Amino acid sequence: GLAANVVVVGLIAACGGYTISGLEVHGAKIVTATLLWLAAFLGVALYEEIYFRGYPLYTLSTGIGFWPTAAILSLLFGALHYFEKPGQTWVDGLTFTLIALFFCFTIRRTGSVWWAVGWHFTWNWSSMGVFGSPNTGNQGQPLPDHLLAGHFQGSQYLTGGPMGAEASLWMFPVLALLFWLFHRRHREARYP
Repeated sequence: GLAANVVVVGLIAACGGYTISGLEVHGAKIVTATLLWLAAFLGVALYEEIYFRGYPLYTLSTGIGFWPTAAILSLLFGALHYFEKPGQTWVDGLTFTLIALFFCFTIRRTGSVWWAVGWHFTWNWSSMGVFGSPNTGNQGQPLPDHLLAGHFQGSQYLTGGPMGAEASLWMFPVLALLFWLFHRRHREARYP
């Protein structure tokens, strides 16, 4: 998650869509803000992965199969993010759906939800807690007390606009690369 986020933000920056002017927080606030955001994003990752890909994936896949279940749950995950958050675009909705499908793929290959939890946690933390990517859950603004004084500017298709880096068009090639790399590293399905 951290590496994928660094690649996406790096590509946005290479196209002139992101600059850093220093640190957003200083002194002891760096430690306390970092620890608080780490805890918050771990909670979000645990909740969403268990809620969408833990019990439901296991239970439904015993009845209708793994991939039909993965498709349904991924579409539901994307739809909930698209319809429940204000100002979402088709890019963000599709990206959330593909990320959810990628998480299902990691579960299929590893036999565990923990890789998905770790990716989800480190992506959110690095995107919003480090780089200061905006988020529609925060009215399209960066979260307070993120680490870097980073500034996203330019086309919404480049930067993701108020939805954040996950709504950038750069997500599509990065997600394709993630699927390929994970397939190369984990060739066997270990899901029960």
